[in-house]
Amino acid sequence: MVDLTGITSATGTGLTRGDNSAAKLADDFDDFLTLLTTQLQNQDPTDPMDSNEFTNQLVQFSSVEQQIQTNQNLESLQSLLEMNNIASAASFLGSDALILGTTGDHDGSSGIKWQYQNTAVTDDLTVKVRNETGTVVYSEAGLTTLGLHTFKWDGIDTAGNPAAPGKYTLDIAATNADGVELDPPIAVQETITAVDTSGLEPIFTVGPNEVGQSEILQLVHKN
Repeated sequence: MVDLTGITSATGTGLTRGDNSAAKLADDFDDFLTLLTTQLQNQDPTDPMDSNEFTNQLVQFSSVEQQIQTNQNLESLQSLLEMNNIASAASFLGSDALILGTTGDHDGSSGIKWQYQNTAVTDDLTVKVRNETGTVVYSEAGLTTLGLHTFKWDGIDTAGNPAAPGKYTLDIAATNADGVELDPPIAVQETITAVDTSGLEPIFTVGPNEVGQSEILQLVHKN
């Protein structure tokens, strides 16, 4: 069974705009029939009412009713799509996701996994893990070859002590052979813990980050 505790939704159970319009139309139609009946009862037999006028009004009521029914059908379809989106978003809960970003959560034991991509020839590269105050708690030489590389920090600081739980950011200092600074793109792998479906696009809580579905680069199978 899917746990929906991490789902936030704006979907309600109240009357839709189509329902309200239908109720108002029914009231207006009742008033129209009452007025029409009164006019027919009190009309001059020698000068009866022109039937074309109230026939046209009946046609207008029928046209409006059809439009309201169409709107109600569309609202029902929208509700079904929203429920489908919620169910689809719920399936992401508990999965690990790779997103563009530098900050992850360290729970005190698991550490954080990042990926970085060298898109240019790199001569020197150092990965630095900073805590929430910006202090470097760990650093090491990184890979300088072109391509995508994984850096897994095990949650141990430079002195060999366990780092306190909290948010940690990966900072990369990289230069080419001419000493020009490079800026490799960084992605962090974190667990999806909540989904907000109240907007047009679901917003996923991925570790300490909030991202749209289009910002999830990859769903990662947990080892």
